Amino acid sequence: MKGNNGDVTEASQDTSQYRLKSRRSFHGVGIDRETVSKEAFHEQDKDECFADLQDEVSEQNLRRVWSSLSGLWLAHSSFPAASEDPFHVREVALLPRSKESGESVLARHKIAVRCCKGCKYPDDRAPGQDNFSCARLPGGFRLHCVADGHGEEGNWVSERVVRALPYFLSSRDCRKMLRDGAVETAFTSAFERLQEDIVSASREAGVNVQLSGTTVACILRQIHSPVVWVASTGDSRVIHVCRDGSVSFSTQDHKPCNPSERQRVIMSGCEITTSDAANGEVLEKICLLGQRGKLPELGFTRSIGDLMYKKYGVTARPEVYKLEQELGDGSGHFLLGSDGIWEFLSNEDVAEIVHRNLQAGVEKEAIVDELVKVAEAKWKEHEFDYCDDITLIMVPTRQVTAAPPAPDDSCLGGVVYASEECLARVDRLCAIQ
Repeated sequence: MKGNNGDVTEASQDTSQYRLKSRRSFHGVGIDRETVSKEAFHEQDKDECFADLQDEVSEQNLRRVWSSLSGLWLAHSSFPAASEDPFHVREVALLPRSKESGESVLARHKIAVRCCKGCKYPDDRAPGQDNFSCARLPGGFRLHCVADGHGEEGNWVSERVVRALPYFLSSRDCRKMLRDGAVETAFTSAFERLQEDIVSASREAGVNVQLSGTTVACILRQIHSPVVWVASTGDSRVIHVCRDGSVSFSTQDHKPCNPSERQRVIMSGCEITTSDAANGEVLEKICLLGQRGKLPELGFTRSIGDLMYKKYGVTARPEVYKLEQELGDGSGHFLLGSDGIWEFLSNEDVAEIVHRNLQAGVEKEAIVDELVKVAEAKWKEHEFDYCDDITLIMVPTRQVTAAPPAPDDSCLGGVVYASEECLARVDRLCAIQ
């Protein structure tokens, strides 16, 4: 345990009634927080800080996970309450509460992110429906996730998913699966729980998700491991760009043009519809058999949410990939993007821009900015006054070990452990986001 003088000492009392709130003195002194966490806590003590897979996703439980053990953090786009200007670039929110910005934490870990609202009609002030999260999970795992919402409540679904997925993967159940090497099972279990959570939480919040949902694409990796796991549901996409600019991996979009996806939804009671876009392209979508013109159509065959379509083959189950040889010498980058990026840019188009800029010594943030601007220009070229929301994450293949967020200890004044009664008083005084 950590005493008031900042040293790690043996526990002299039962601390089961407490939860770790801060390890301020560990920040910036060259100590690997992950090592500290492993050595300073028994496994059962760490488990007390985390939920079971079936526990609810409450603000209190989210704070408990991301504020309990030193070194854990969650960054995601800050969500506007009611409206959002066209082409607005969102700021990065951060748990636990910190003295520094989410942007600075991501930059220190060599991660570049842009989450931008599009413009879908004149004077569009509706909140954008894209979201993302980057998280340091227990056990040395890092998770990066992009979600692209759709339907009237798509913004609500995507915002909840990018916060709930890291929470579920941090649960006791998924942590055991990850420790045992059952990563695909952990992913599948977490996505199934995501779907269940959207159903129950939407009922409680009075949100109609019958025809609203989100696609998801994410990568999961453990520090010092040569393996990266990728999971995707829908048409958000992950690619890996090698140092020479070649694309060594890409997820497959779950669309009606994919033969196996097409067969599943048709056998489950859907039909494939076609229509001509303004730019001359032929669009394929799915709809319930005989309901065209009566119900919204979907351009993908997997998603979180979309309750009306769940009986008809639109599954929440992710497609999971294990990457090792594809990573080469580890000097490449992953690009995770919503379909706002991929609609008019090929994998090779994106890789060329990344490679050219890296060769010229351009910073990752500027590369992501250029990619977003190029994608927006392509939307204007093809769709005139319509531009989809665009979210893009650029992550180095080789993990960067960097200091976690500098904690904001202003409320507790440096106190390391606090009882639940004390923390309840603090929560009444401070809005901890």
